[in-house]
Amino acid sequence: MNGSKINIVIDTNVIFMALYDPTSKAGKVINAAIENKIELYTTDTVQEEIRRVLKREIRLQDEEIEEKIRNLPILWIKKEIYAEFINKTKVKHKADKPLEALSILLNCGILSADHHFKNRLDINKFLEKIE
Repeated sequence: MNGSKINIVIDTNVIFMALYDPTSKAGKVINAAIENKIELYTTDTVQEEIRRVLKREIRLQDEEIEEKIRNLPILWIKKEIYAEFINKTKVKHKADKPLEALSILLNCGILSADHHFKNRLDINKFLEKIE
């Protein structure tokens, strides 16, 4: 690594995997952000989705969910910041347009388990680069 932080847009599925299993590859990504090796960004829509997923899949209470979200080393970006880039997105799934718009704005890749993103980063190659 060259000393400057790598910016990454992170998707709900990677955040969930990291919270579910902190020793997973996704957990290593979160740890890299905690260690200031990378900077993680995501959208306000992902924050809402992670709330729903944690409640549904792990059955956490609202207070536990808010604490987990608060402790994540992620910068949550509001729609007003990336909205003008929505029309430049190519992804067909409407719910993923904010992520792609944010990645266009920040000129960086998306870390996601979904393969339909054009600028998706491979987690294995990414981890090799930051370790």
